[in-house]
Amino acid sequence: MVTSLLPKNIRPALATAAVVLLSASSMATVHTVTCQNGDSHFLPITVNAFVGDTIFWTWVSGTHVVGPITAADIPVGAGMWNVPVNASMQSFEYVVSVPGDYHYVCHPSAPHDEDGYITVSLSTDAPQPMSMTELLTVYPVPSNGKVTMLSNMGNAPFSVFNTVGEEVLRSTIPGQRSEVDLSDRPKGIYFIQIASEQGVLTRRVVIQ
Repeated sequence: MVTSLLPKNIRPALATAAVVLLSASSMATVHTVTCQNGDSHFLPITVNAFVGDTIFWTWVSGTHVVGPITAADIPVGAGMWNVPVNASMQSFEYVVSVPGDYHYVCHPSAPHDEDGYITVSLSTDAPQPMSMTELLTVYPVPSNGKVTMLSNMGNAPFSVFNTVGEEVLRSTIPGQRSEVDLSDRPKGIYFIQIASEQGVLTRRVVIQ
C-alpha cells in the first residue's frame, strides 16, 4: 500500500484522516480493478462509481504504473495519482471525491494504449464529497522537481518530507495556485503534507 512508504511522522496524521474518511463513507463501495499483462492491463476497463467510493487496483502480473496522463484527464478538483502496481507494491486505492469522467493509463509518462476509465456520479445514497480530499491537487507526477499546487486552503503552511521522514522544505501556500521547486533535490519520492482544521493532506511527488 502507498501508506507503507510514508515517513513515520506522517503515518499517524494520515491514519487519523483515513479514520475520518472511513467513518463518513461507511456506505461507500470498493471497486476492484486487476492489473495484469494481457488483452487489457486493467479489468474491468470501465468502473461506474459514486462519489465516496474507493477504486482498488490489485496486482496479478506484470509491471504497471497507474495514473492519468495530465490533470485534464480527470474532473477539476480531483487529486492526481501516479502509482506503481507490481510484485513489490501490489495494491493501491483511490477515493473518488469529485463526480465526472476519469481517464487513466498504464505508464502515464509513456502511454501504450492501455486505458482505464472511471465514471463517477452523485447519489442521494452516496456520501457527499469530502472537502478534505478536494482541498489540494499537486501535478505533474512524475516531474522534474517543479510542481504546481492547486489549493483552496488560503495561506496554509506545508512541509515536504523525503522517504526517511526528513523535512526538506517548509513554506506557506500563497494562493490558490502556487509553484514548489524541488529541482535541487535528489531524484526520488517526496511527500507534501498540509495540516488544517479539515484534517491532514498528503500528496506524493516523484522527481525523475
